Amino acid sequence: MAALKYAGMDDTDSEDELPPGWEERSTKDGWVYYANHDDMKTQWEHPKTGKRKRCAGDLPYGWEQETDEKGQIIYVDHINKRTTYFDPRQAFTVEDVVVKPKRYDGNTAALEILQGRDFSDKVVVITGGNSGVGFETARSFALHGAHVILACRNLSRASKAVSLIQQEWQKARVEAMMCDLARLCSVREFAQSFKAKKLPLHILVCNAAVCTQPWRLTEDGLESTFQICHLGHFLLVQCLQDVLRRSAPARVVVVSSESHR
Repeated sequence: MAALKYAGMDDTDSEDELPPGWEERSTKDGWVYYANHDDMKTQWEHPKTGKRKRCAGDLPYGWEQETDEKGQIIYVDHINKRTTYFDPRQAFTVEDVVVKPKRYDGNTAALEILQGRDFSDKVVVITGGNSGVGFETARSFALHGAHVILACRNLSRASKAVSLIQQEWQKARVEAMMCDLARLCSVREFAQSFKAKKLPLHILVCNAAVCTQPWRLTEDGLESTFQICHLGHFLLVQCLQDVLRRSAPARVVVVSSESHR
């Protein structure tokens, strides 16, 4: 106790309360660190408890993280029109402990899967991203900062999906491009158009599909369901694999179905 008193740490009642001269801050990705203004130093461990902490969850609704002219992280409260250097998530910090992976099921929403993740440096292509599972996947990636491209056969519907996402967040980077999996030439054209953008590709989600439609052949002479659900995506991956390899770590996600049951 004598050592604590000498260090000025006996002036606080709570174990988590900081001693005089100390300030709690957070990094861009939510890790909490402590600044000692007297000694002009910082450290990850709490000066009294020795524990490390991180901010839990996303920023509250209406808040946004930005950087000022000096390169310091600031937090903007758009609702109350104010700016602060204090991370509002610090009111809900958790101790840095090993957390067991959360189990997901059929009731889990797409936004829950990516909660707390930052995809601002990722480019994502989603086939059939204008509706259903594809739209929710695109929406979640876009609202978590990713540059999302909806590869769809109906550009009108895809453009409406883009507008819906941008209505939620005006800074969302999302766009629509033509890609009709029922026409292999369209798949190749999409790949060429995407490569012309000179973008990396970190995640390719093969989501578009059809089911219960009448038997017919496509202009390529292939059964339509088999081409749209499987062969079209296979060709798309082949056409974009060089971009995926250059963008490593990258991945291809194939959305599965239980229609066979």
